[in-house]
Amino acid sequence: MQKVSDNSRAGLSVIEVVISTLLVGLVLVGSMRCLGGALRGQSSTSDSARALLLAQQLSAEIINEAYQDEGTPVFGPETGEVTGDRSLFDDVDDYHLWTAAPPEGRDGTALPNLPGWQRDVTVEYVNPANPGTPEVSDLGVKRITVSIRLNGNLLVQQVVLRSDMYTMP
Repeated sequence: MQKVSDNSRAGLSVIEVVISTLLVGLVLVGSMRCLGGALRGQSSTSDSARALLLAQQLSAEIINEAYQDEGTPVFGPETGEVTGDRSLFDDVDDYHLWTAAPPEGRDGTALPNLPGWQRDVTVEYVNPANPGTPEVSDLGVKRITVSIRLNGNLLVQQVVLRSDMYTMP
């Protein structure tokens, strides 16, 4: 009688180990890419929310100022208002071409934890019937554009209109 050989294997061959290691490596690389994308998305969402808050804060500050100075209206900061900060700004167009990097409070102190951030403002006369059309003279409406940048990239641009008919409560 012949002895029947047992062909069942008790272990893994080298080829099986290599293939399973390769498959695990590919799955691991894919999951790391997915995790990296999720973290970048979270950071982007956080930056966008911060940029929107910075724009809203400055826009609210500007529209709560007088439409123009009493007496002789001068577009932009009047003599004595150019101090480097906004503490002496008393009308909307004083903010025209104002910029700060990093963003700062009204008194000129830098806001904390905002390296690489920048706020810019432009103020223009516009046509009340078509606020998208800039005008050279005052027709009673000013368009205020607040831009927020992070490392030179525009994140938020908020546009608000201020009328000479609006009065503070």
